[in-house]
Amino acid sequence: MPPAGPTVGAAASASGTSRPAGVSKEIEDAAWFVLGAALNGKPSAFDGLTPTWTADAAEELLERLERGVKDAKAPMMTNLRQNLDGASREARLLAVELLFLQSLPLAHEVKSLRVKRARVAEAASWIEPAVVLPDELYQGMTDHGVIRDRTAEFNWTIWDHLKWLSRFVRHVDQQPPKVIAKALKDPLAFHALAAGTPEDQPAIRRSIEYLAWPSYFEPVVADVERREIRDAFASLVGGAKGDTEEDITADIHRIRLHLDELAGERIDWYSRQLVSQWRKVGDPGRRAWLLRTHQDNGELLATWQSEEKATLDVEHLRSLDAGVTAGAVQHAVDEDYKHLGYVEREDTKTAVFAFLSVMKPGDLALYQHGGTVRIGVVLGEPEQNDRRLRRKVRWLDEAHTSTELPRHVQRQLSTPGIIVDVTKVISALQALLPPEAEADAEDEAAPETVAIPLIQGFRPLTEEFAASLHMQLEPLQEIAGLLQENRQVVLYGPPGTGKTYLAKHLAAELAADSTDERVKLVQFHPSYAYEDFFEGYRPDKTDDGQVSFKLVAGPLRRLAEEAAKPENASKPYFLIIDEMNRANLAKVFGELYFLLEYRDDRIYLQYSPNEPFSLPDNLYIIGTMNTADRSIAMMDAAIRRRFAFIELHPQTEPVRGSLRRFLEARGLDSLNADLLDELNNSIDEWDRDLMIGPSYFMKSAAHTPSGLRRIWKYELMPLLEEHYHGQLNRAQLEERFGLDQLLERLGRR
Repeated sequence: MPPAGPTVGAAASASGTSRPAGVSKEIEDAAWFVLGAALNGKPSAFDGLTPTWTADAAEELLERLERGVKDAKAPMMTNLRQNLDGASREARLLAVELLFLQSLPLAHEVKSLRVKRARVAEAASWIEPAVVLPDELYQGMTDHGVIRDRTAEFNWTIWDHLKWLSRFVRHVDQQPPKVIAKALKDPLAFHALAAGTPEDQPAIRRSIEYLAWPSYFEPVVADVERREIRDAFASLVGGAKGDTEEDITADIHRIRLHLDELAGERIDWYSRQLVSQWRKVGDPGRRAWLLRTHQDNGELLATWQSEEKATLDVEHLRSLDAGVTAGAVQHAVDEDYKHLGYVEREDTKTAVFAFLSVMKPGDLALYQHGGTVRIGVVLGEPEQNDRRLRRKVRWLDEAHTSTELPRHVQRQLSTPGIIVDVTKVISALQALLPPEAEADAEDEAAPETVAIPLIQGFRPLTEEFAASLHMQLEPLQEIAGLLQENRQVVLYGPPGTGKTYLAKHLAAELAADSTDERVKLVQFHPSYAYEDFFEGYRPDKTDDGQVSFKLVAGPLRRLAEEAAKPENASKPYFLIIDEMNRANLAKVFGELYFLLEYRDDRIYLQYSPNEPFSLPDNLYIIGTMNTADRSIAMMDAAIRRRFAFIELHPQTEPVRGSLRRFLEARGLDSLNADLLDELNNSIDEWDRDLMIGPSYFMKSAAHTPSGLRRIWKYELMPLLEEHYHGQLNRAQLEERFGLDQLLERLGRR
């Protein structure tokens, strides 16, 4: 049965088919509104009269697109109108249809949604007599879209995509009717038809395959993402079939049917629950890459510019496929580049792996030469020929003087390496780009200066929030100020002073995050290590039951990678480290000590030596330390220098008085507050780290006589007995700290 059914207008009656829904019924119906008529040899669904999907119309449109443009800096629609000047009605109307199909499945922001609708409407206005676009067409042009991560490439390659679509229309019209009929009944036959189009463009071809057969193909068009999805879930369906495009497509289809059955509905690969399972940890979405040539080869860079490409010399390297694993790259470089030193081999591994497997269409690329920086957009998948790896890159005409760039960008551009990931400054680089989508009056001029992304300030603390913690507002604001200034603080104090409680609630309030998505907590203990905290190799069971090891990210790396994503640059993220002094901190932090002090720099990690890492500016760390065992006194100078230490003590704000305010808010007797004060007054000043916090008395059991005695007998007295072991015997402890004795001193017995 054919895939997505036409349910609107002339296209529905023309095709006479019904199709099961895919990811988005609105988008799929709108696509079939055009495709249903076109593939069945009917006139255009836009006017019901003009035959558009003909070899003649496609050839005419293609010839006009291949003329090039008069002004590369002019808006795309301006150039398209000039190229279509004098064209037949058939070619003009075909251009409208292809513009519509090219942008229909893309996810857009609201403004971009207006732009893509405006493009189609504007192109339709060039036709005489005018074509009034049906309402059904706009119903499908929603902002959510189904292709999420390739919008940058699609916007920068509209011209190339229109050329491929023109060749596709010409190719379809040249096929025997039985080939078209089979393609309408079999998704694999449709794939063969589309793939037979000369000069393949995989991204737009896969988009059309999805729009024609959404029940079989997925709206995932990037090679890297398709492979990641297949590899992540292949074990659910008995393993992968192979590595050809057809194999991967079939594997993903089997996986999706399996997951559909489990979910009870059609899944969305880009939903938060699923994307976190298949997308590699640390993928920030759109990346930026600094590319270098050997000895700053100006002639080669000029070739990059004129031929719209970027290359990587691999004279001695065997052929490697796109998406190759880091391990395979490491083995190949170690074997094929034995004549190089260790450092050069490591640089080569990093560059090859980035070029083949990490870089993707839509990423930014830049190079430096002669004191200037030129920026471009990666548009193609990797190819290997003439002893070089090659990707298509559209370089912008305008070059920028290096010294005019912000200092944080200049620092990133000084990082050594053949190919360097500079995604950390992608927001500043994107500010240098012209608008990617043009719509005449709605166009916005490119900014004259680079916008430096600022971390959004914490949400202001209020009296209401302070009252919810039964604390004073001013000391809480001081803690927030120290946290924003230093990015790392430690809350330390005796037991029961609410260190962890305050850390969790303060972080959630400052982040304006009640979902715990941007506030994570870990607890240190004596056996906790770098491998637990950041990353390390862990046992893993393979599909055939064998034991292997895989690199697993720890909580710090996961949160840091999430915070580093460009779309999250303005949001604060918090990592709370509970019982921080219980672990061997030098062992846990390792080389990360350096980054705690120098957030602008990057280091190479012991388990990821080819991947420089930095701590994002919007990641804040709150540690808690219990002073009862005095281990904080042994804290090394390196940690003390990198953290601001804030004492939470029963006799100082914000803890002092919190129990009394807690009791008053609930209309309870102030006895427990009086007992706490008397208990801590019985502890000598030089033993202030042993004083008791109010949380013991905030438990519900503490508000009944029997419950209070249990807390005193089984929690407080054992704690004090341990503190004064060898100094006071049990009778002396009871006389000094016993509940009855304190009540008597208060006159409340």
